[in-house]
Amino acid sequence: MVWLDEENPNNLNSESYFFLFWFTTMDGRKYHVTLAPNFFRGRTTGIFRVEDLQDLSSTGATVFAPGTGSNEFLDFRSEIQNLTSPRVSDNYTDLNVSTNYAGVQLNVHITPTGKNLYIGGGGGITLSSDDNDFRRIIPGYSWYWGNPTLRLNGTITIDGEEIAVDHDQSRGYFERQWGEFGISGGHYGYWLYLSNGLMIHGWVVSPTTEQPFGVPAWATVWHPNGVHEVVEVGKNTTAFDVWKSEYSGRNYFNQVELDIPSRQARFDIHQLIRESEVRPLSGTDGYNISEAYAQGQGVWEGEPVTFFGHLEQLSFW
Repeated sequence: MVWLDEENPNNLNSESYFFLFWFTTMDGRKYHVTLAPNFFRGRTTGIFRVEDLQDLSSTGATVFAPGTGSNEFLDFRSEIQNLTSPRVSDNYTDLNVSTNYAGVQLNVHITPTGKNLYIGGGGGITLSSDDNDFRRIIPGYSWYWGNPTLRLNGTITIDGEEIAVDHDQSRGYFERQWGEFGISGGHYGYWLYLSNGLMIHGWVVSPTTEQPFGVPAWATVWHPNGVHEVVEVGKNTTAFDVWKSEYSGRNYFNQVELDIPSRQARFDIHQLIRESEVRPLSGTDGYNISEAYAQGQGVWEGEPVTFFGHLEQLSFW
């Protein structure tokens, strides 16, 4: 699952998997789950977070741990998480994920039911990172796509109680990226499901508390019929309501105002649980990142919409 350029080891990155689940369980409760099972240089990495949208509590952690992968089919395993597909499958339309780490425990079977989302319109994006330039990495090396229409069957375990997922009332998002995607300067990214049926996914790279609109910034608009639009994020985009992690000392935003002037669109993105930093457990090796359920309201082509989704923040300030 990993291929590195030995002369320039920063040039190529591992394959990245990313899952967002919005669960309604059979007892009517609602949860938001973030998972990021990856395999990098012989170790597994992971983001684990469960948010209880009733009492606004959460649990989770990040971790690096020993693990194994396969070059023949998707068979990614470790003590804390497993991501597999049948040996003869396409490693996409029939997935199983299970986790048991830092209070995040679930066992889910995943099946896409609609059109894929290709970030950047065609799924090819390169953001050069430190010590790289386009003379060595051609634009489009990074392949980046997902599916926003997942059917979810399985269970989630809360406080030791295993609860079945109501698949008719739940949905998920699956994302894959591999290659060069240089967001080492920090970012906030958003995944928004609009009430008019559209989905908007995008990035603002290298923001700071002094300049919350960073560059580059763009959004990919997904239509259920498979049409994609890539639109510029306007300079009136901003983020505010800063909170500081008492653990890492890093600053995060609780609100984002996203401006897309070419489509007469604006969205007020609110992070429901304020303190959303996911970090390593004591005595373990991991990293700090914010992953959070988000919701809000806005305007698309002059018409009011509501939305739910996700807000991710990687902070270095």
